Amino acid sequence: MSTAKIKFPLHDTHLKKSLGILRNACILAIIAPLCFYVFHNAPHKSKYKTFYSSYDPIDAFDRMQSGGYLTSCPKEKKDSKNEKKK
Repeated sequence: MSTAKIKFPLHDTHLKKSLGILRNACILAIIAPLCFYVFHNAPHKSKYKTFYSSYDPIDAFDRMQSGGYLTSCPKEKKDSKNEKKK
């Protein structure tokens, strides 16, 4: 009877593990920006597109002026010349 020794596969174990980790890192480096674009940037672009397609800056200015948010543009237009004469 021959006694066969079992050899453990220790040869290139570190190299195989390192290459596997490197492969996973490369795959994630490709997939992560694509997922970020699809799930974050694309919805933001579509929201901005729909908002600015119907945006009226004059109407927004009038709302801010009537709400009193613009101190340089008062709600009522006053004549400074008429006030000084009185």
